[in-house]
Amino acid sequence: MAVIGLYFVLGVAGALYLAPTTVLGLDLETYRRAGEALWAGGDPYAASLGLGPEMQYRYPPLLAMLMPIVGQPVVWYPLLAAATTATIWVGYRAAGWPGVLPAVLLIGAWGQQLLNGNAQGVVVLLLALTPLLGRGGGPALALATMIKIHPAVGLLWFIGRRDWHGVGLFALASAVLLALQAPWLDDFIRFYQTDAAVDTIPGMSLSQFGPLIWGAAILAAAVLALWGSRGRFGWLLAVIAQLVVLPRVYLVNLPLLMAAPLPAVGRAASATLSPPARSTTPE
Repeated sequence: MAVIGLYFVLGVAGALYLAPTTVLGLDLETYRRAGEALWAGGDPYAASLGLGPEMQYRYPPLLAMLMPIVGQPVVWYPLLAAATTATIWVGYRAAGWPGVLPAVLLIGAWGQQLLNGNAQGVVVLLLALTPLLGRGGGPALALATMIKIHPAVGLLWFIGRRDWHGVGLFALASAVLLALQAPWLDDFIRFYQTDAAVDTIPGMSLSQFGPLIWGAAILAAAVLALWGSRGRFGWLLAVIAQLVVLPRVYLVNLPLLMAAPLPAVGRAASATLSPPARSTTPE
């Protein structure tokens, strides 16, 4: 309990540090603005141009597409709260109380995401479920990718384990989701060809040290994720690789680590985080 108390004190300190930059509903408003532009026949990315990097919609169209359904605060905030609660529960199921410690330590970070209305809470839950679903985790990873892009790096976990079934399900789910977004993919691609796409403050991201160092770090993280994919820390390495590829990293990005509770001596993770067994009978 003393350890939990220490983590909680540090978490509260983080929350106090982040409080001045917490703006209720800021990210939700960005998603809603993009959604309104998209369904009005406009460009969801152009709707945020000139408002600054913190209010620029820079994700695949899917999130904007869903705003008429889930974008009302009375729906969105309970959804984020439920997703965050479920992620903490997954951590507890995977590793007992030690699996809850990242959430306690990062209470300020995920608390700010929740108050700002950031979709990261849903992404973290999908990432937390990916290894627990084993070969069926591909669709969860694909959905997370279509919300925030960077979860695609998690595919290294499947590739390193030579889980081609999981890779195939990821590809199939991604193809379906891309087909649904097809009318707006030109806008998405066009946005990433503009200066607005890179107009950001790197924060703790290695991108601030230039493309050579950042590229070398991405390569090293990818190699480590592939090499360690079958081990106890395999999914954690895949999640860390996602943080490395981000062009901007702030404290509020660190709840990604909640998607990989140190798993696998634990009861729940022992089956799902081990290398896929080879079948001895024809399928």
